[in-house]
Amino acid sequence: MKKVLFTLIALVVSATSFAQLIANKTDNKVTFGLDLFSDLQLAPSDNWDPRGFNQGVSFALTYNFPLGESTKHTVSIGLGMSSHNYFSYTRILNPYTNDNLEYKNYRDVENFKRYKVNPTYGEVPLELRFRIKDAVKIGVGVKVGVMLATKTKYVGPDDEEGTLTNGSGATVHEKLAYINNVERMAYSATLRVGWRWVSAFAAYQINPVFSVGHEAPTFHPLSVGLTFAPF
Repeated sequence: MKKVLFTLIALVVSATSFAQLIANKTDNKVTFGLDLFSDLQLAPSDNWDPRGFNQGVSFALTYNFPLGESTKHTVSIGLGMSSHNYFSYTRILNPYTNDNLEYKNYRDVENFKRYKVNPTYGEVPLELRFRIKDAVKIGVGVKVGVMLATKTKYVGPDDEEGTLTNGSGATVHEKLAYINNVERMAYSATLRVGWRWVSAFAAYQINPVFSVGHEAPTFHPLSVGLTFAPF
């Protein structure tokens, strides 16, 4: 836990210092923002048993175009990246299949540690940003993501149903990359409300994480967290 906290603090300090340097060099026309958040897995289907806390991180570099003659309000567009961790007590046993998915629930299994699906997206964010008395900042926008990679990670008992496991019963670490049945695009609506360089952040993904069909799990992530950026 201490290592995680130290890493988060180092990320925040480094990102805010870098962002302030960019802001000074470009007269506040370019902004770097770092989001630290947890995903709420909303409306999950019956075959998916999600965990409550699902930590993720994203960042974006945007260019700010003034709205009219005011430099306080801008239209901002840029490039970014996000990484999500969708933890679940349900494990997908055959993630490479082109047929129906099969599952096993580990909520009551003693030596089960974790199972997650981890997609990473390249993103194009677009926001309307408003300043109120210079300190209060509001951003409303959308972002479109294109999947760069996706993988699963399972830590738990070695049972014979798994893709790489063989039924020994020992605790194993199984990582699978570029799995099927995950949507290649992600469309989200975003909102930020903050004071100076810290903002509360929320993003709702409009389309589901998994492709419809093949009995894939269904849920829509709502990302809630903090943004660190002097925009």
